[in-house]
Amino acid sequence: MGLHRGGKTVRVPRIFVRPEEWQGRETVRVTGTSAQHITRVLRLGAGAELVVLDGEGGAYRAEIRELTRDGFTAAITGTASVTGEPDLAITLIQGLPKGDKMDYVVQKATEVGVSRIIPLASERAVVRAREERTDKKRERWKRIATSAAEQAFRLVVPEILPVMTLPRVLDFTPPEAFILFPWEEERENPLKAVLRSHPAAQDIYIFIGPEGGFTEAEARAAADRGAHRVTLGPRILRTETAGPLVTALVLYEWGDHS
Repeated sequence: MGLHRGGKTVRVPRIFVRPEEWQGRETVRVTGTSAQHITRVLRLGAGAELVVLDGEGGAYRAEIRELTRDGFTAAITGTASVTGEPDLAITLIQGLPKGDKMDYVVQKATEVGVSRIIPLASERAVVRAREERTDKKRERWKRIATSAAEQAFRLVVPEILPVMTLPRVLDFTPPEAFILFPWEEERENPLKAVLRSHPAAQDIYIFIGPEGGFTEAEARAAADRGAHRVTLGPRILRTETAGPLVTALVLYEWGDHS
């Protein structure tokens, strides 16, 4: 994946450029970790080509014009023909796990292909969301998502929403969304059977519980909202494993992994 030249595809670095780094639509002034990666890790200098992404699906060819102490300036030379986004819109609702496990979830779910991540303050979540702490964590999760999206050659950085409760998320979920609710107490509906018995959906919401799982009341509330409660098999997965795995399985059955 990269720029097309003479019928061949040449891989070049991709970086996401923050809105404040655009100088009009013809120049970008890049600083921070992205600039360090380009100039210090890849050791690119003036004249080098790269693809800059606006995080909303726009991709542009650029040429580095000047290196500075804290970054570089690049000129936009045209639009870039690149790929990397799945056809499906997948929202991952992740029960808040202990420690830094959410960092792993954000990284791997971004690499696999989610469009949006919603941290969930569920009944059994050991972590209690405090606004000032979760705001700081959310900023870190955004940085992790950006880095993972660059590594995975994606065009869009998944949106990281504020922490929500289950009733709030269920209200937020569009009526037409296909809701998957893996639950360890479910015995009759394997994920594979549910996916293969329904036409491919375009807007999918995946709910993953925290370490303690979802309560029966939460599972019932989701089912009342139209969620498909599914089993992932006889083995119990870690909460940080389940979300990226289910996302990959959905993309395998319905999306660009098939």
